[in-house]
Amino acid sequence: MAGAYSTGSEDSASPTATDGRDSAVGNTPSFRYSYMHLVDGNETSRNSTARDSSTAGDVFVRGSLLDRNIEAVALEKGIVEKHKDYKGRIRVWPGLLAMLFIGGGAAFLMSVYAIKVRDASRARGDVYQKILFDKKKILGGANDSVINGDIISDDGVIGNPKKYPPSRCELPNYLSKNGHIYAVSSNGTEVPLKIKGINCGQAIPLGLWDNSENGTTAYQIASFLAQNKFNAVRLPLMATWLLTNKAPNSAIINKQENRAISVKNYMSLLKSILQVLRFRNIGVLLSMHTLTATDNGKLWYNDDVSEEDFLKAIDVLTTNLCSDEYWNVMGVDLKNEPYRGTWGDGTATDFRLGAKRIADRMLKGCPKWMGFVEGVNAQHTVTIDGTEFAYYDWYGGGLQGAKTAGLEFSVKNKVVWAPHYYTPAVFPQNYFFGGGTGAAGGAIKNFVELDNATLRHRLQATMDDMFGFLASETGPALLLGEFGGIYATDKHPMKTTQRCTDFTIEIIKQPGWAGGFVWSLNPESEYQFNPADTPGRFHEGVVQIDWLHVNKEFLDGMAAMDDMENMRPFPCFKTESTAAPASASTSSTAL
Repeated sequence: MAGAYSTGSEDSASPTATDGRDSAVGNTPSFRYSYMHLVDGNETSRNSTARDSSTAGDVFVRGSLLDRNIEAVALEKGIVEKHKDYKGRIRVWPGLLAMLFIGGGAAFLMSVYAIKVRDASRARGDVYQKILFDKKKILGGANDSVINGDIISDDGVIGNPKKYPPSRCELPNYLSKNGHIYAVSSNGTEVPLKIKGINCGQAIPLGLWDNSENGTTAYQIASFLAQNKFNAVRLPLMATWLLTNKAPNSAIINKQENRAISVKNYMSLLKSILQVLRFRNIGVLLSMHTLTATDNGKLWYNDDVSEEDFLKAIDVLTTNLCSDEYWNVMGVDLKNEPYRGTWGDGTATDFRLGAKRIADRMLKGCPKWMGFVEGVNAQHTVTIDGTEFAYYDWYGGGLQGAKTAGLEFSVKNKVVWAPHYYTPAVFPQNYFFGGGTGAAGGAIKNFVELDNATLRHRLQATMDDMFGFLASETGPALLLGEFGGIYATDKHPMKTTQRCTDFTIEIIKQPGWAGGFVWSLNPESEYQFNPADTPGRFHEGVVQIDWLHVNKEFLDGMAAMDDMENMRPFPCFKTESTAAPASASTSSTAL
């Protein structure tokens, strides 16, 4: 029934799972070997088939016979046969029985041997596929079971489906109220959600090249996220790519090991990624991140992309993705870091007005989504314990104007506040330290690190001044669209950058907050200071540079979000079609 809520598999009504082999009676298994040599660019596979005999009825089955006076052999008249004369006519040769016995036994033994050979072949194929599957895993994190188990395709390949099972869940009406995000079913069932989210660093996800040395697959990334309790992903998009829908650079994706990922065009790639995450009940926030390949978009328009172009890009998203097939899409981050914007002044750069126009266009095409709103950037002062600090907003973090100039969209309960807050790894602002001397490039020489209580208090005070006043248990949800920085590789003697991330998590776990999205999964993520007196280019992510091992210290730090109230996988509200049998054409089986 529509609206039935499940925190588990979206495909629990599927028929009994198979092991991926040819299901025809009498067929030997057909396994697909992902690393076999290619012939003319195509994969080869072995498929040996033995066919059963006819199953039709036996036409020689004997019926009942009448007694008939028919001689087996005509005898000469007057000859009396003796007992010995019957020899050879009615005697059964003992050797015939022996031959039948030996022949039957041989046939039986051959059948048993053939079965053993078949089973051994299957076992070897299973072991081989499991080895290939395990080689792609991201190692070092949790190894918990995940929603929907693993997929074994009809060719025996594990964790590399040709396509994902179709959606069996309805697109909820996502709402922002009472300090939470809610997924609401068509029958009115409401499920509150807090977000333990993670950012991907590129418009085209990296790490999917999976070769003999490094890289993994989209399937393994989604499994890793689910196993480590990340329930949402923020995906960065580019406006011009949405408008032109050009084919992405397929060289960074191993199509052989990501068979369900389409690189035909930009939208097909995006849909593929959404389906992978949907299979693990992971929610998705679509971030309108950049305008072009050379302009990250300090506003939501520039000389090459007009505001109307930007709105058409929003139309592309709603037209293609607002459906049950992509029920895990919760909405759109209306514009990433509009740092040249203003708030509430009525000018062409007023992002308060721009955000409303963008959100209303989105809601016209998809009234079930939410609009996530970031802040702008300006210089401010804040007094903390009697000391005045001058600071700049983090890009996307300045929402002070919302105190006096709030925001509503054309549909109620659709505003989500989504500012950014960072650490000294991005810029060593003075309030992070107890003293020091300003140096070239924004560095702080002879910095003095703070104790835990003082550092945490300063984070709380600056967050409150920028946007923390929006935290409410009665109003729209507030979460961090981006936070974090250098973590395990922090070179401050007292780990100031790492502690800033830890204290940020403590703050966003408070009542009135809805969680946040850490930056980022990608090991290529770049930061500018480590420590505060050393500018440069420093890299760190939740996974290591090979994409096959976790950054365990960073990952363990994120586990502090696991006990947030209402932090759960995105709920699957079953559709009425869920009760229908699965299509026979489905090429992969969820186990």
